[in-house]
This record gives sequence, C-alpha cells and structure tokens, in this order.
Amino acid sequence: MIIVGEKLNSSIPRIFELMKARNSEELKKIAVAQQEAGANYLDINTAIFREQETEMLEYVLGIVLESTDCGIMLDSPSPAVIEKAIGRITGRDVIINSITLQDRINELLPVVKSHKCGIVGLPIDKDGIPKTSEKRLENSLKLVEILQEAGVPEDKIYIDVLAEALAVENENAKTTIDTIAALRKAQSDIHIICGVSNVSFGLPKRPDINAAFLNTAIYAGLDSGIVDITNEQIQSTIFISEMIAGKDEFCMEYLTYFRSKK
Repeated sequence: MIIVGEKLNSSIPRIFELMKARNSEELKKIAVAQQEAGANYLDINTAIFREQETEMLEYVLGIVLESTDCGIMLDSPSPAVIEKAIGRITGRDVIINSITLQDRINELLPVVKSHKCGIVGLPIDKDGIPKTSEKRLENSLKLVEILQEAGVPEDKIYIDVLAEALAVENENAKTTIDTIAALRKAQSDIHIICGVSNVSFGLPKRPDINAAFLNTAIYAGLDSGIVDITNEQIQSTIFISEMIAGKDEFCMEYLTYFRSKK
C-alpha cells in the first residue's frame, strides 16, 4: 500500500498552531515520526493560511526536505501555489493534490506532465460531490480518460473516492467502499486513494473506526491512503488487511512487520 502521512495539515488545530509559531523542531519531529512509521509520502497542506499559504508551504516544505527522504504530496486548492512549490523539489517523487472535473484541471495538467509527477483526481463535477457510487464511478472514469489522453501514465493517476464523515450521513462509508470496488473492477492499474480519517470525524474512538473502514476499503481495492500512520492500530490494520486481501505473498510483509514490533 502507498502510505501518505496526513499530519502536516494546517486544518488540524495543533498543526496550525505549530506552523503559525514556526516551531520548526516540533514540525520536524512530526515529519520524521511519519517517515519512521512507514510513510512513503508526506502530505503538506497550508491552505488555511490563505494569503500566506505560499510562504508557509515553502517553510514547511523546507523542513520536510531537510529532515526526511519521503516523497511529497503538495495539497493545495491553488495551482499557482503548487507550481511555485514544485520548483523547489528535486530528486523526490511528487503527487499533486488535487484536480476535479470542474476546477484546476487545465492549469495543473501542464505541471503534471512537465514534472512527471502523480496527480490526485476528485470525481467532483459542477454539481458538487456525487451522492451515489454510480455517479462517483462515472466521474472517476471521465477523469481517468482525460488524464490518459493528456499522456499521464496510469501509475501516476490517483483517484480519490471521497471518504466522508459517517456522523453526517450513515451511508457515507458504504458509498465510498462501493465506489472503490466498482472503480477497481473497471480500472486495474490506476491508484485508488482517500483520506481515511475523514470517515470518523466527530465520533469517539476514531482509530477503531478508521481501522474498520480501512480493512474493508483495502479488500475492495484501495491501494493508497492518506492516514495517521503513526498510530499503531492503523499500521497493523494495513498489514493485516493486505494479507487477508491476498496481496501479501506467504504473509511475508506482515511477518516482517510483526517481528519489528517485538
């Protein structure tokens, strides 16, 4: 599974305060902890700073580049912010987060092609987030077609199937899981991703909920996740779920993980 560490996100109150205070030492600890826990990429989002988003993104990006070897997920609603930040990154895999059928696609496609980076596509259209898995699948396939026609390789395409809070609508997790299963059946080689922690927002015992959702999502075909990988329950769930889904030959990945925790 491709693991994207979720913690360097300005929408998290504690992280916002650390960024605002420019607490480099604590931000470095958070970045390093995610890498040590198994993150392949670190998501960096400073969008809440609005006019100072570019400046803050460059500041946090500098800490991450200096202290880790992880790939970078540039998470911003602004193509201009992403284009400026990506110019600072050399020798690392980069994923841009994100485009939709409605927004940013025309501005960011040239950046994706010139930098040969990954791109997250959200199956959102002019009507907003689709409420049904059927419409999410339809929009996802449109995104894949657009990206492929633009020359983006399948292994650089990440479709975010839009995990939403269960506390808002009890069908939300099921809709996401159904979308994963249908999209994986239709597209075997692209990446399917989501923000796993979204499903538990507003509820108690969030790691338990996230782990249960993640287990089902991996079985359905999720191969990438934006997660709190520093949580040991999430770590073990990933290895166990991949093993149960038949993605871990002779259970070697799980056994290696298990022995590392002794």
